[in-house]
Amino acid sequence: MDIVKFDTITDLSDDELIIPLFTLDSLLMPGEKMFMRVFEPRYKQMLDDVSIDNLPYGHVMANPSMTKLNGWSTPYDVGTLVKVERMEEQGTNLLYDAMGGKRFTIISLIEPALPPEDFGNIFPSVNELEDNYLEVDPKGKLYSRALIKLMPPLIGEVNPEKWNNLLNLWQFYVEQIVDLTGISQDVKEHITEMKNIFSNPTEESIWMLSAMVVDTIEGQVSCLKAKYIKEIASIIESNLQMKINQINIFRERNE
Repeated sequence: MDIVKFDTITDLSDDELIIPLFTLDSLLMPGEKMFMRVFEPRYKQMLDDVSIDNLPYGHVMANPSMTKLNGWSTPYDVGTLVKVERMEEQGTNLLYDAMGGKRFTIISLIEPALPPEDFGNIFPSVNELEDNYLEVDPKGKLYSRALIKLMPPLIGEVNPEKWNNLLNLWQFYVEQIVDLTGISQDVKEHITEMKNIFSNPTEESIWMLSAMVVDTIEGQVSCLKAKYIKEIASIIESNLQMKINQINIFRERNE
């Protein structure tokens, strides 16, 4: 990823967009919903910008191995478009649901207009911060932006038998967690209902299952970069096997 100025980006293709970036410590799968609470001025400005025209922003994850961008965390080069739903104000916070959409890869990054600053517990307003840069950078923003390329839908399919085996493995894992932690046995009945919802191995259902199972950085990044449905099925399976092995090790140590 290179760093560019906003004014230098021209002639976008049909699958390219310039979008705001919300950099967090985890990724969002397509179709996954995440409750968000925003209090920082940069992201309040971002939400104001996208809400006016009902535009998406990009949900990305900070990459600690990369050099910081004007003092801000640099993201991995893959992310998910987000649609803002049910936004409301609560005191000085903005609350909303982030709904994951299409995947994208980052081509170029556009720096925030200002470097990070520690404001303590009292944040300045967006207008106060804008006054610090608008004269010299009228098209600047408090948040990072990126030129991105939308990724196509996943290719291929999962064999129904393999998919059913994957769902059975997931059910077995959840039942092990229920037995180990002593939480309500009603969860097992809920899992059976969820299996019926996931009965067909569609792209939507495989993204839903990946969102519930894959929680490692490497796994999430690999899922979003995947070209084929079978790749994500393999990632889900390996994550489930890893979790089950961890449960078995825990039990052996506590027998």
